[in-house]
Amino acid sequence: MRFSTVLLLVLSALTAASTQAQQAASALRETSSSAAIEPGLTRTLAMQRVEAAQKQIKAPLTSIQPFNELAAAYVIRARETWDGGYYKEAENALTEGFHLDANDFQLRKTRVSVLLGEQRYGEAKELATALNRQMPDDVAVYGYLAEADIALGDYDDAVKSAQWMLNMLPNNIPGLLIGAQLRVVYGDSNGALEFLRQAASEISPEDVEEQARIANRIAEIQIETGKGASAEQTLLGVQQLFPEYPATLMNLARVRFSQQRYADAAALLAKIAHEHSQAAALFELARAQMLASRSHEAQSAMQWLEDESKESGQYDDSKLYLARLYEETPGKAAEALRLSQQLVSNRHDVWTLDAYAWALYENGRFSEADTAIQKALAVGIQSAQIFDHAAHISQKLNHEAEAAKYFELSLRTNPESPYATDARSMGGHAVLAATQHAGMRDPDFTPQTASVATERVASSSHDTATLVSPEPAHRAELAVFAPVPVELLSPQPTESSRMISTAQKAVAADPKSAPALAALGAAYLQRARETADTSDFEQAEKALTASLEIDSTGFAAAGAFETMAAVCMGEHRFDDALAYAQKALSLGSGDVSPFAIVGDAHADMGDYDRAAQGYERLTPPEMTLSPRAAYARDSRLSYLKFIMGDMPGAISLMQASVAEGTASQIPSENLAWLHYELGEYYTQAGDIGAADAAYLDALSIHPGDYRALAGLAKLRANHGRYEEAVVLYQKAIAVVPMPTFIAELGDVYAHSGKTSEAAKQYQLVEYIGRLGRINQVLHNRDLALFYADHDMKITEALELARKEFEVRHDIYTWDALAWVLYKNGKYEEAQKASQNALKFGTRDALLLYHSGVIAAEIGQHEQAREKLQEALNINPHFHLTYADAARTKLATMTAENSSKASSDDHAR
Repeated sequence: MRFSTVLLLVLSALTAASTQAQQAASALRETSSSAAIEPGLTRTLAMQRVEAAQKQIKAPLTSIQPFNELAAAYVIRARETWDGGYYKEAENALTEGFHLDANDFQLRKTRVSVLLGEQRYGEAKELATALNRQMPDDVAVYGYLAEADIALGDYDDAVKSAQWMLNMLPNNIPGLLIGAQLRVVYGDSNGALEFLRQAASEISPEDVEEQARIANRIAEIQIETGKGASAEQTLLGVQQLFPEYPATLMNLARVRFSQQRYADAAALLAKIAHEHSQAAALFELARAQMLASRSHEAQSAMQWLEDESKESGQYDDSKLYLARLYEETPGKAAEALRLSQQLVSNRHDVWTLDAYAWALYENGRFSEADTAIQKALAVGIQSAQIFDHAAHISQKLNHEAEAAKYFELSLRTNPESPYATDARSMGGHAVLAATQHAGMRDPDFTPQTASVATERVASSSHDTATLVSPEPAHRAELAVFAPVPVELLSPQPTESSRMISTAQKAVAADPKSAPALAALGAAYLQRARETADTSDFEQAEKALTASLEIDSTGFAAAGAFETMAAVCMGEHRFDDALAYAQKALSLGSGDVSPFAIVGDAHADMGDYDRAAQGYERLTPPEMTLSPRAAYARDSRLSYLKFIMGDMPGAISLMQASVAEGTASQIPSENLAWLHYELGEYYTQAGDIGAADAAYLDALSIHPGDYRALAGLAKLRANHGRYEEAVVLYQKAIAVVPMPTFIAELGDVYAHSGKTSEAAKQYQLVEYIGRLGRINQVLHNRDLALFYADHDMKITEALELARKEFEVRHDIYTWDALAWVLYKNGKYEEAQKASQNALKFGTRDALLLYHSGVIAAEIGQHEQAREKLQEALNINPHFHLTYADAARTKLATMTAENSSKASSDDHAR
């Protein structure tokens, strides 16, 4: 029996109960909560953005941007809660902003998103069109135009706008989501899944609502294509990620429909209906309760939907759902036609055309119904429902061959839908053949084209091979150091100063230009990288803050947010860095590079699993990585391999990063940093010749690079070449007076017998480490280790180490805490901290030395010997002082063990 006939029979028992239904619907609404479904304890980014904007508004206002931020955040809250009241809140925020500037472009853009959320598509399109004329290169406006056109059924225009989005900003998330919608409309569900998976790969792990939204879109396609089991798995995963997300409950109800578990579906839908007067939920609830033989509740839901429809606008979906429900209700065919005629006069999307066609069918106007349904089918939609309707209309026109074809298509499209049952009963042998064919379908999708209708999203894999020898330590004794050319010892002018000057001129010409201010901030950040001058970090933050006060919601703001995140990383403000990186990602520009900072922040805070997750997102599926993107990924994965004790893997990936950075022509300082990091890995591995060459390569690319100079100095100092080390340290400190370098220079002086010179350096370490707010944050750990290494201010060292531990828990903070605890005589605590420092198997000789000394102090002599010997095996010259101390300690422990053995033998 046809599905609609089942509904008709059930509804025929309900038509006499309208008064009771009105009373029941009223009672149902009275029990509903006015608040939206809150997702358990999930604290979403939108909630955080609301709070931040409200705080800015309460403070002395310097721009109208906080009103725009607040409105934009409310739009997302409306989406994630299905609470339409948030749109009113957004309108209120915009109104406040318009009082200050009635023509502000960003405020008007956000108003379009509010209109779209309120289903005022005609007004949204009108305003978006005006904004597009004003600013034809704004990507988001094209997205708003496309959204309005999809809702109105103007698909050709929607395709043009969506394609503009993807051409202007490839792989931006809104563009991919709109492209997926259009691919569904055009009958390309596999292509839609491709776009959705691409979008999902770009989302910040912290943006749980966006992840949930995209996963639900994937589930909807799975449901509509007869993959209910896959959809259920997708949705159950979303439930764990974002509990009680309304769209998830709705789609789980649809899965229960396909499983003919109508009572379960009704229970889920009732939960939504009790908390939202949402048209789709009420429509589905009425259907579920009919099929669950709950006629009274079904009539109540229909009455509620009628009431909602009376209050809705001309485009609102409640009218569409009510028309569909009337089409299945005895005595309501005329009302269904009246509603669908109103709708089709304003919008021509495939679902409105289908509803109009079916209303015409129910009113016996079969030729007109066929004309309407053919318009829907001409778009290319692959819908079991529309095919089924087309089949019945064809039967009424005695087009039996056409009817059989449409029944077969309905079954092929979704063999699990109620329409499949109808198709099997009505379509004869052709449908039986289709059933067999549907059962043999390959469930895996094949790559489709990448434009909204035709361009391909390319994919590739990136491999890094060639492993270095895992046992290079034996070469350390044979190290021959290359001379350092004099011209490489001092910095040369770089592009960063010119970039700052150019950006300053652009800002002077247009002080309200957000891109110019963002460029100035980026230029200051680049110079800060080169000089470690904290004032450049402050100037960068000032320029970026000004840029974001002008525009913080458009795609262009993503770059400013990412640069601000990098500034925060430079200042060790890791939580702030994460927040800014997540804001950059939340704009959906398609640029996944902020995931690098997400990973960096987690790595510096010691959460290496989450760091790895962030770095993994730098390689979106179905996307070819540029050399620049590949270097950003591989250099970071290299560090994780080092942390996990895979030194050959770390070196191999860093070698690949050097090649990728060279190919992409990154700034000289950035490329020099890659060579420096490679030198650090070689040093850790004990391959002194390769380390020396890597540091020299860094200097040849970026003369005067302070890190590379210090690396060369340390190599020479550890091998007793003190005079060369002093010169190199002095050159490095002249560029950037890092406390660590100054302390190491003092140690070289001390080993050379120049105690007064050493004392001067040690005093300077303290002064630099305490100079300014940022320095105190940057050098807490360095100063704690300096005090511990030199048996100075041990109590203060512990305070500094604990203060650093409040900020991050990476292995080096654990190690610093362990060493300072040891120096304070807290040996048990020290051992626990040292175990945490080494729990990933990191092959860092200094960490192993600290662990060995601590183990010896608490009587774990075998473990102490193992750690000390391992440190020396990795690199016999790992430290100016502690390498010899390790050998001495081992010799002493060996002698003590031999003496004890002799005493035992004598006693026996």
